[in-house]
Amino acid sequence: MTAPASPDLLERSGDFWRARPLNRVVLILITVFMGASMVSDMVLGDWTQGDRAPNVLLTLLTGIPFFLLWIRSTVAFTALIPGLIASHVFGLHVSPSLLLPVILVLVAASANLPFSLFALAVSISWAASIPITTPEDSSSLWVVVPLLAGGWTIGHFIQQSLARRERDLRRVAEATRRAAEAAQEERRLLARDLHDIVAHNLTIIAMQTRTAQFVGTDEAARMAVQVAGDSAKEALGDLRRMLTLLQAEGLVADPANASETDAQDGASALDLEHGAVKFGRGLESLGISTAVRTEGLSEGISQSVQTALYRVMQEAVTNVAKHAGGGSEAVIELDADDQEVRLAVGNSLGMTPRGRGAWMSSGHGLIGMRDRVRAFGGTFTSGREKDWWWVRAGVPIPSNGHSSRRM
Repeated sequence: MTAPASPDLLERSGDFWRARPLNRVVLILITVFMGASMVSDMVLGDWTQGDRAPNVLLTLLTGIPFFLLWIRSTVAFTALIPGLIASHVFGLHVSPSLLLPVILVLVAASANLPFSLFALAVSISWAASIPITTPEDSSSLWVVVPLLAGGWTIGHFIQQSLARRERDLRRVAEATRRAAEAAQEERRLLARDLHDIVAHNLTIIAMQTRTAQFVGTDEAARMAVQVAGDSAKEALGDLRRMLTLLQAEGLVADPANASETDAQDGASALDLEHGAVKFGRGLESLGISTAVRTEGLSEGISQSVQTALYRVMQEAVTNVAKHAGGGSEAVIELDADDQEVRLAVGNSLGMTPRGRGAWMSSGHGLIGMRDRVRAFGGTFTSGREKDWWWVRAGVPIPSNGHSSRRM
């Protein structure tokens, strides 16, 4: 019935004259019908007889307002009021009785509530005046009033339906916007995860390949190359696991010839204890004496918490590998209780080989670790403590039992 309007149109009840633009097809049909009807009345009307003049005048007064619907329905109804008055003056109520319910439907469907009620009141008042001005037509009141009330009700129902549709469209648009933002955030997190996965192993590979250039024995060189190969294999395994997860979530297509994860990589790369031991061995291979201590870890820790802390531990160990020189010491500590899972990664501050760290540092690692931990409502600190550099993180565990901790 009406064309879409601005979202706040219905709420602007204080704007008495405001109305939705009517549907163009409806306007064309009304214009054609009223034009043909008025031309017909003019052609068939006998201007020589005095009793035909009121009919012609009433036709003009009640027909022209319908052309004003192109402006807005409130203007058209206001322009119809002189025709309603004239119908009582001339005692001619048939034409207004048929046209008034039509324009009342359009007003109730497009105008705001104050004007819609005003139009209904004017229409009912006009109908109630029929027995006063034309007593012989009193019986028509039982037909005209239901037509007016029914027309207004239909128009009001149309307006409410349009309002609901607009609200639904706004909700859909808002949901679409939020989904797009969530997808963008997922892509950002995915990019960060990929960085963490690849950066750690590439750091180990880079350090081992540089070490292999300067070692004094073939055995040491072979050992360095083996560690680099193992790191590359672990990176590939982690990327495959991430691809499997994305396929399970439906974020990427599952190719028919997708490679299976190696059987020996069956232990989850996101298992904290396994990861701590693995990272400790990687640091040991770089000549960094590493102590790994874990306590209180259980299967009840949710996968999402394990993932977050695993990535924080991976980034922290990567920083140790970048910045700690050979002969340095490192510690990886993990412990948990019913309230919190805690991670601490530290390294002694000895002499750093010239060029190490600066050529591989992006400067975003600490920010990424902090964001991960804070996303779970946890705490994160980093800094120098005496002769050591420490990264500490704590992530709270939900208090509603172990069953809620596994995703």
